[in-house]
Amino acid sequence: MKYKMKTKKIFLYSLHILKNHFLTMVIFIAFMYLYFSLFRGVTSQLISGIVICLLYLYGNFSSGRFHAKKRDALPFLEGAAAIAIASLPTIILAILATNYVSLNDKGFLNSHWANVAFRLWNSPFIGVYSYADEIAKTKHSVDVIVTIYWISALFLPVSSWIGYLIGVLEKKELIKLPEYTLLPKKKSQNKKQGKTGKSY
Repeated sequence: MKYKMKTKKIFLYSLHILKNHFLTMVIFIAFMYLYFSLFRGVTSQLISGIVICLLYLYGNFSSGRFHAKKRDALPFLEGAAAIAIASLPTIILAILATNYVSLNDKGFLNSHWANVAFRLWNSPFIGVYSYADEIAKTKHSVDVIVTIYWISALFLPVSSWIGYLIGVLEKKELIKLPEYTLLPKKKSQNKKQGKTGKSY
């Protein structure tokens, strides 16, 4: 019974990671038109793409760290298993996309469904993909595109895995990292402040 409960928690954590990735994908697809309107140059797309990738990496890291520090968190190996399960769609799409990536006679990328699906699923990296397309066109080689595909495919599992590891180590009080909060903490609504300044 205990093993079944852990198995359920592993899949629930996997679904949580996939939900966050899917929401990120939807947000970037929604703003994709604005993105290309603002960053028309290849270099500016690369710079903005790197910034977005770092934000994406930090988001996965923070989420993994937060879940590892919860009272009922999964042990590290089971948390890593959940991250591996959540990474399967990205890895499968990466395999399909790299198998079907090709250039036409003019050096432009052929639009194959696997290629399009992978880029939509990893839409935060769209600026880096655009830069890789330009290099591929110049060199008339898909090697740089394949390399970028696999780097972006590993962002989710690696960043989540490192975050979960850090969270487990912090929970065991082996290390301590500073906490960063962008929003002020909410005051408890269950406590009322008296004239003397004491809570009751």
